[in-house]
Amino acid sequence: MRKLYYILGIVCVVSAIIAIVVWGCSEDADTTDTQLDEDVIAVVDGEELRIADVMRDMPAGITDSDSITFMRMYVDNWVLNRLKMKRAEEVLTTSDDIERLVEGYRQSLVMRQLDQYYIDNMLDTEITDKQISAYYRANSAAFKLDHNVVQGVVVKVPKSFRNTSTLTTAMRNSASAGDWQELNALAEKHSLHVTNMTAQWVSYSDFLSNLPTERTRSYNDLITKSTVQQMSSDDANFYFIITDRALKGEIAPLASVKEDIRRRLYAERRREIVAEYEAELKRESVAEGRVIVRDEALMKAMSYSPTEDDSVTTEIREAEETITEDEVVVGDSIKSE
Repeated sequence: MRKLYYILGIVCVVSAIIAIVVWGCSEDADTTDTQLDEDVIAVVDGEELRIADVMRDMPAGITDSDSITFMRMYVDNWVLNRLKMKRAEEVLTTSDDIERLVEGYRQSLVMRQLDQYYIDNMLDTEITDKQISAYYRANSAAFKLDHNVVQGVVVKVPKSFRNTSTLTTAMRNSASAGDWQELNALAEKHSLHVTNMTAQWVSYSDFLSNLPTERTRSYNDLITKSTVQQMSSDDANFYFIITDRALKGEIAPLASVKEDIRRRLYAERRREIVAEYEAELKRESVAEGRVIVRDEALMKAMSYSPTEDDSVTTEIREAEETITEDEVVVGDSIKSE
């Protein structure tokens, strides 16, 4: 309430300013009467802006001083928008053309809201690993790598560290077992810095960024080695091992594209929901006699009721059915238990 009183306190000032602008810019306005109703803030070509209009759009919790700023900006934009629309009608095209554009835009907004209504009420956001694996199988050619990706570990040790044999053995054992507890225990004991990149796939260039590499040199020869390797800088030694790799041109590991597939399936479901309700809407309207089209083929298409095999996800569904209940996703591939 306090905010409303505060706004009302400036209404007269703002109204007077806007009134001068409006009646000075509009040839159609009645210049003989500049009195506004007490709840009218501005008028442009007979269209009124009222306090309630501003209050409806004013953000909640706004301070008194900010409310004045908001009100002035709101009124200024409101006036300018209407003056520009008026000028557009005069210099750009005919009034009928403008109305068609406005109506077309309004319809597109309403239809997008309708699409979202069906999506919100029908979309199942759960996408299982089985569905992701099925999509990966059916579309593996779409996931060819354009760069090398790897998994591995880098250990940075001080120059004074002498227990290198124990370190390299722990790295080999951990990589072989897929369990890094032995290496972590050794690193904690000697305060060694471990960068473990075995839980996710990273680009080979990102992996190399953890090592003292030279920009002018190529390190492609190192990517194929599965042994513990070493590099040195002025103040430290670096031991690293690449536990897995996928090279440019190969199919990307499933784990590296899993989230991308999840997004694709989600977007596909959105499209399916919209397509299904649109088709149903046309079928019902034709059946009820609400739609009549002279084109017989089009009428037949509108009234067509699709079968299960007509779904756009048939290929994915078939691939999914080939994954038995005994198959599970492990790491970056599909393996049978």
